[in-house]
Amino acid sequence: MRGLRGAWRRWWRAAPRLALEDTAAPQLGRLLPIREDERVLVVGPDAEAMAAVIAPERGAALVQEADAEEFGGGSWGVDLLVGEVERIPVADGAFDVIVVPHRARYWSDRVLERAMGEFWRVLGHDGVVVLWEIAPSRARWVNRGWGLLLGRGARLRTFAELGRAAHAAGFAWIQTAPLPPFLWPPGPRAGVLARKESYE
Repeated sequence: MRGLRGAWRRWWRAAPRLALEDTAAPQLGRLLPIREDERVLVVGPDAEAMAAVIAPERGAALVQEADAEEFGGGSWGVDLLVGEVERIPVADGAFDVIVVPHRARYWSDRVLERAMGEFWRVLGHDGVVVLWEIAPSRARWVNRGWGLLLGRGARLRTFAELGRAAHAAGFAWIQTAPLPPFLWPPGPRAGVLARKESYE
């Protein structure tokens, strides 16, 4: 029974969940675009599945220890990194692209700023980070609905908040990420595309 449950969960957390909750992920190669020789890091509990879709054979996933124990295993064909977003266990300039789907709502302002600093550090020259998060609405009742759906502690992030954190970390070129509509949950997303443009 446990094996069947694990197989079902593994299936769901791959293509079906990506199509519904992270609809932009399979299209990132076209939106950015990501070259075949570029190293990609995906951050989050489902990072292995997403990295395998975005950058098979050359992707990496950053997950927390608890998620690695439950969902990890290194069988997606990508490198599995276990650690915190505030201290990514890789050398400076190790990646060309970082993808952060639906994670910023769980971070305090301090963690967001430190995470952006780490993204800047581990990106190579001209490296890019793309983040997306559920955006708040002007209607309070909509935001209350998001609160019920996402759970306590979730904080809806605006493009301005994410952009300020990227700018403070040293990213010189920041714009709205051209993301397609998301299927679930329906609603607007704050998408940020920031380029390092380091000339050190």
